[in-house]
Amino acid sequence: MTPSMTRRGFLGLAGLTTLAACSAPTGTRPGTSGATAAAADKLSKLAPAYVEFAGVKPDLAGTVSNLPGVPGIAGGFTTYPASPAAALTQKAGKGGSYKAMTPLWGPPPPGLASNSYFQAVNADIGATLEFQIADGNTYADKAIARLASGDLPDIFALPNWEIDKMADFNTAVDKAFEDLTPYLQGDKVKAYPLLANLPTASWEWSVWNGKLMAVPYPTEPFPYGLLYRKDLFEKNGWNQNPKTADELYQLGKTITDPKAKRWAFGDIHEMAWPIFGVPQEWRYEGGKLVNKYETPEFEEMLAWMRKLFAEGLIHPNLASRGANEKDLIGAGQITIYRDGFGAWKELLQQHTGKNPDFALGVFPLFAHDGGTPIMYHNNAAGMFTFIKKGLPKEKVEEILSIFNWCAAPYGTKEYELSNFGIKGKHFTLDAKGIPQNTDLGRKEVAYTYGFLGGRPLYVDWPFPEAAKANIEWQNASFQYIQKTPFDGIRIQRPAKYAGLQVPTEDKYTDIMRGRRPVSDAKQIAAEWRRDGGDEAREFYMKVLRDNGRA
Repeated sequence: MTPSMTRRGFLGLAGLTTLAACSAPTGTRPGTSGATAAAADKLSKLAPAYVEFAGVKPDLAGTVSNLPGVPGIAGGFTTYPASPAAALTQKAGKGGSYKAMTPLWGPPPPGLASNSYFQAVNADIGATLEFQIADGNTYADKAIARLASGDLPDIFALPNWEIDKMADFNTAVDKAFEDLTPYLQGDKVKAYPLLANLPTASWEWSVWNGKLMAVPYPTEPFPYGLLYRKDLFEKNGWNQNPKTADELYQLGKTITDPKAKRWAFGDIHEMAWPIFGVPQEWRYEGGKLVNKYETPEFEEMLAWMRKLFAEGLIHPNLASRGANEKDLIGAGQITIYRDGFGAWKELLQQHTGKNPDFALGVFPLFAHDGGTPIMYHNNAAGMFTFIKKGLPKEKVEEILSIFNWCAAPYGTKEYELSNFGIKGKHFTLDAKGIPQNTDLGRKEVAYTYGFLGGRPLYVDWPFPEAAKANIEWQNASFQYIQKTPFDGIRIQRPAKYAGLQVPTEDKYTDIMRGRRPVSDAKQIAAEWRRDGGDEAREFYMKVLRDNGRA
């Protein structure tokens, strides 16, 4: 959302102006429109019943979470089943045709008419899905524009981190999307057994305004890590285990060589937050809530990031919004960047076929001063898939049946077709029995259907060494997850507060990139407080009091 987009403007564009005039939901305050909070135990009655699907069992052990609302690590696979079994015995679809909007962080594939992968998957499903793929780096802008226009696809995938930026999504969700409670609550989900296999906690995070509004995409506990080009590091003897912020900075100076078109970093500032001990969002201390923007750690992080930009250690294309870091790390123009672990898998699939040496690693967690590190955590669902409001009941049921197909787990024929395409055409098995994309697969296969059904939380990668490294990192890092004051409480953010995120962080970006002095940080925090931060603080303090935490 652009900084000039006002709350009233967004509601008007979305056709929601009349709703804006309604009274705020019970329990909210003026200035906290649409904001609600509920502990997970209050949401459980809305969740579908959990029924485990008896599929392939992982051979890498994970970690059980003891933090409320924080997912654990389910485990992972280092082998690919020689003979995947069908999860379903009949067609999911009934011949319907639907448009689906999903993000993609990579080159877009050919459209349906000229894409044999899409055609093959649709044939197996028994319905036609036509994807409207948007660049994941600017997905929030595209999503807001579609919501504002009212021109919605039948199926709409939205990452939670983008929803958090949207003022008035709490109101828009009721206007735009179908209530799935009558279809999936409790035992009703058993009509869709693969959706019933999704963790209960992820469904609890799919509730808005007391209704089950979406199918969740369960996510690993960590939002991201500091990924690096392991093949290039080993070739050049670079340090793969920096232990302080200064060591990482010195590593960046060693790596960067503009004449060779090589820079050390992508825009890693979100990973710099935990490195410098910045709280995930709020810190509760001395009976008060302190926001991350108000902490000295945040200012220290800004100054460090400004140094990386000023000394040219970050790729120059990243000075403008929307540069694709995945392309840059794939080409070796950057060697270190921040991303989620799904990107690790996608990049391996994209590059190993044409570059067998291509490899990624993830730096062990460290603190800026060499002390005990911290790490943030995800909620139990990181993405949600919505169905357009107003579709006939039989269409909603067909779409849910398609979602059920898309939720087929690792080790099934449906998973194989969704992720790799047709054996012998889009992928082959190498000497170790691991799927490898063909040239056609690299061109046509894109992660699209996977966003529609979610998956259980396994590291289901056909790259044994990378899967093992991923699980080892997650298990080692779990002890450093930072508890937050609101763990286990499902909060719909106040509209004004949500709308502050993008314009506020744009101002901090100006500091990091040298367009404003670091001394402006306190002024920006004061503007944030004035424009809605303090009102949000009151709301969040009430949430703590209502849940016996303050």
